[in-house]
Amino acid sequence: MARVAFVMEQTLGSITHYLNLRRAESEAPAGFSARWIPVEYRAGLLPWSVSGSAAARRAIGEAFPEVDALFVHTTTIALLSGGYFGRKPSILSTDATPLNKEDMRREYGLKAHTGLAARAKRAVHRSIYRRASGFVAWSEWAKASLCDDYGCRPDDVAVVPPGIDLSLFRPGERGRGLPRFLFVGGDFARKGGDLLLRVHRERLRGKAELDLVTTAPVEPEPGVRVHRGLRANSPELLRLYAECDAFVLPTRADCLPLVCLESLAAGLPLIATKVGGIPDCVREGETGHLVDPDDANALGDVLEALAADSARRERMSSAARAEAERRFDARKTARDLFEFVASRT
Repeated sequence: MARVAFVMEQTLGSITHYLNLRRAESEAPAGFSARWIPVEYRAGLLPWSVSGSAAARRAIGEAFPEVDALFVHTTTIALLSGGYFGRKPSILSTDATPLNKEDMRREYGLKAHTGLAARAKRAVHRSIYRRASGFVAWSEWAKASLCDDYGCRPDDVAVVPPGIDLSLFRPGERGRGLPRFLFVGGDFARKGGDLLLRVHRERLRGKAELDLVTTAPVEPEPGVRVHRGLRANSPELLRLYAECDAFVLPTRADCLPLVCLESLAAGLPLIATKVGGIPDCVREGETGHLVDPDDANALGDVLEALAADSARRERMSSAARAEAERRFDARKTARDLFEFVASRT
């Protein structure tokens, strides 16, 4: 029997990913068992990549004598554990590589790494990755960077997206009154909420309504409802997913937001941007549409056309739910992940 320590970063969508994997542990192959080690996020003076990696290293050191292999999600908290990775089979998991994220730092309000600092950071990660037995990437975008930027062999990298609990997210009764477009994003500007609001004011008022779920200080206005204080998977949020007609996320910087997959599970056509791993989960014209970041004209064209065509929304809704059932069912993605980990241990 192989016992694997699952060392799981507890930030944003990674928390949901961790919980979904735990719930689906019965999908693991025979003879496979997991020891779950959540690494809780704590803000402090040091960057999370340092403090999180230190916490992960301590946890791995305690568990190491009792397990046969390691699984670490994400690579952000793996920086100080390279000494363990060469001693037992180790699989590293990530939604994006450091270089993937480097291109987005400005949108997160961070300075880009340049010169010697950038080269040193890349060298550290390449050194750690060389000791790993395999990798799980959430998207083809992340896999491409692991292979092209860090020298990982394509055969060593499995693309396994995070899964969604399909029993929670379901299509509901729709088609009453004006079509409703849903946006979910705490970081309103980075997620493109300001652009969506401007497009609504200029082109959609009287044609569609917006439901904005955010912590930002945005005020309601005609045709725009603002929802604050909604927790992930809360009944209020699930009701919005079920009642709205499309999901819109014109984000400027993201890896693979779980809200995109949740929207598909709820049968919502997904209107998003060509950013990070998002293109992996949209079949253009069938389950949604992709536009370039900050392209207000393209976003307005897509939303106007969708608002005016209820039959098209219904077709895309059915296709979105079917896509979620085929590709993003949490039990299936967990099974794929456990099987890959087992194959590398």
